[in-house]
Amino acid sequence: MPFPHVLLKTPSPPESLSPDPELQSRVQWLMFFRALFTTLLLGATILMTWQEKPSMLEPSLLFLYGIIAGTYLLTFVYGFLHKRMAVVPFAYVQIILDTLQISLIIFVTGGYYSVFTFLYLVVVTYSSIFVQRKGTLVIAALCGIQYGVMLDLEFYRILRPFYQTASEGLNKDDGNLVLFKIVMTTLGCFVVAMLASMLSDQERNTRKELRAMRAHLNRMEKMATLGELSARLAHEIKNPLAALVGSVRMLGEDPGIDPANTRLMRIILREADRLNNLVTEFLVFSRPVASNPVKVDVRREVGEILDIFGKHEAARGKARVEQHLAPDLWISMEPAHLKQVLWNLLLNAVEAIPGQGWVEVSTGAMGDGQAFLRIRDNGAGISEEVMHRLFDPFFTTKQGGSGLGLSIVFRILESYNYRLDVESAPGKGSTFTIIARRVSAPKEGV
Repeated sequence: MPFPHVLLKTPSPPESLSPDPELQSRVQWLMFFRALFTTLLLGATILMTWQEKPSMLEPSLLFLYGIIAGTYLLTFVYGFLHKRMAVVPFAYVQIILDTLQISLIIFVTGGYYSVFTFLYLVVVTYSSIFVQRKGTLVIAALCGIQYGVMLDLEFYRILRPFYQTASEGLNKDDGNLVLFKIVMTTLGCFVVAMLASMLSDQERNTRKELRAMRAHLNRMEKMATLGELSARLAHEIKNPLAALVGSVRMLGEDPGIDPANTRLMRIILREADRLNNLVTEFLVFSRPVASNPVKVDVRREVGEILDIFGKHEAARGKARVEQHLAPDLWISMEPAHLKQVLWNLLLNAVEAIPGQGWVEVSTGAMGDGQAFLRIRDNGAGISEEVMHRLFDPFFTTKQGGSGLGLSIVFRILESYNYRLDVESAPGKGSTFTIIARRVSAPKEGV
């Protein structure tokens, strides 16, 4: 079971337009290595020119110098644009232009006989860092198409690569060899795309877990301090509050008390009750106790809670509650705590919907002996600023809210060593996912 944590994240698939500092850093490294490769290519060209002493106006050299100059120019343009464009579309533009540059290099260095065909595999490999698996496969297909078109044009003598005479070029008997090379190169690009995408996905997940772990440790340090302070403060408030309420009630029993004072005493008692409820919530936040965990049938318990919630005034007429509950799914938790956690998350989901909308609750099994309980809504979503303070005590964006609801949810789940993931963005709704440890169903008669 992974270390428990709260993972706060906005939707950030590779195609997201949201800024990612780490991805931006990788784009900068990509620009640097492209410039380095171009410099090495320029050096090799100069060395070849100096050793063989060909004419500086030879078409092949002019073409190669044009590629090098174009790469330097593009690198300058990339450097100007990389903080002004969304990271992933910007990376797509660079990668596609890189495939064209590689095709030109292969063409100028011999076409079918060029030794630079492996550069297609390089561009496919690093494309997996910036784009999803489908995007990497598209780049692989693009490389295969360009290579195939180039060799076809060479085979039919529509184009003739540099450093080839008419007698050195491909002839009609080489058709099978050309087809074989195109197929093998394209297949190699797709195999590398699949392997590189798998490794990149694993690396992204690992980085996500490490960031979540770091955030969790920071949050736990703050929660531990707040929890201890909260418990002491709550007890210090409860004792004088009880004495105050008792004294006011005794004064209220005096038959000669003025009616105006009676009204003031009612106000005091009402506000004291409100303060007492707040202190009680504060105590729950400071010390939630998993006192009696039992094996819970998630489908049955969650279904019952949803049936009740669907008739609640907060949801009735405002939100359609949909449920997709997997059968035979058990976790270890006190039913009252499960109800408190789910009810709080449902209320938040409904209150986040500005007009009418829907709330979807789903459950299912996961790998490593885990289960998930997911609450999705199509509400207003959560801004990045609010996300960072979402579970802080007394932080709320609701009118009249105490700011303890989600803090209590966090502490309850933490006491069971369970995890809470949150995904949200303004205007795109929110998704709260509880990750719990699965247990076996109880034996009949036990």
